[in-house]
Amino acid sequence: MNSSQPSSNVARHFRIALIAAAFSVGVAGAQQLPGARVAPIQAPKPQTQAAPQVPTITANVTLVNVVFSVEGSHGGFVAGLGKDDFQVREDGRPQTLQFFSAEDQLPLTLGLLLDTSPSQRGVLRQQQAISDQFFRQVIQPHDLAFVIGFDVQVQLLRDLTPSASALSAAVDSAHIGGGDAASYGINPGTFPQQGSQGATHLWDAIYLACHEELAHQAGRKAIIVVTDGGEQGSTYTDQDALRAALDSNTVVFFIMANDGANDYFRGSGPGQLKKIAEQTGGRTIDGNKNLGKAFTDLANELRSQYSLGYHSDQTAHDGKFRKIEITLTDAAKKQHPDVKIRARSGYFAPGSKPNSN
Repeated sequence: MNSSQPSSNVARHFRIALIAAAFSVGVAGAQQLPGARVAPIQAPKPQTQAAPQVPTITANVTLVNVVFSVEGSHGGFVAGLGKDDFQVREDGRPQTLQFFSAEDQLPLTLGLLLDTSPSQRGVLRQQQAISDQFFRQVIQPHDLAFVIGFDVQVQLLRDLTPSASALSAAVDSAHIGGGDAASYGINPGTFPQQGSQGATHLWDAIYLACHEELAHQAGRKAIIVVTDGGEQGSTYTDQDALRAALDSNTVVFFIMANDGANDYFRGSGPGQLKKIAEQTGGRTIDGNKNLGKAFTDLANELRSQYSLGYHSDQTAHDGKFRKIEITLTDAAKKQHPDVKIRARSGYFAPGSKPNSN
């Protein structure tokens, strides 16, 4: 699959749903791919965030923005650090920091992606209850969030909004579906594209969230994917999903959740999810032990992030991948030894995009 082809059926149908929403304010109903289940939600126009202090990468400049977390050696996240505490290298060469912000200085655009395939039947209600509290803790008036449900289709349950109550209503509208749902006594609906098979379009959901919803937003961007890791039938691949996250500068978090009541899981395993999380600056969290704590940990991290920006000394628009490494300065290391910095592994330079393998 070539990740440089956003005109595929899945992305095109998803984009059409977004455009249609702009002309249907005041009309109830979720934005959806063909065959998606309609949820009783009023879809607003997408909102535009105010420009942040740190601009994002665009196709004709070499300004690089990185959102990252600093995790303490004994758990928790290190707050209160400043610009002079960090240094950054690109492909091993030192770069000059020109922008720096703490999390409360930048708006957040957040996506919650809920696995609604049959394997989530026993845990979906718990997820819905916890998500309500999570949105009220995290989303501030200058922030935006959206909700996606995915099984045999990727359904935008709520477009960008700062309203915690609207987001909670969207989460509450999610219900179980899936390509193999007949064995569970559930109507699976139709597939979003011809030739698709399977009940859990995980890669499609990540790709569409990053490419269609977050690529045009500024400031901090993150998605939280609540899933058991199962993947079946996506048009896009895990590499397409990773590329979309890197290109949109989106941090990807996974909360692993499964009721353990069936053997439905036939998914991709934790390896691919861990790779996407780590290379985007996120992480995977086991939500099976304590789902509430998993959401609380993420809320604390989102309130403790930093963002820095620099002009790359590499001016070639060659489309090549450039590795980024952020470290503490020697002086900061003395005060904060053994900390772990989590940031995206790099970015693709402007120019032609190589095919994903």
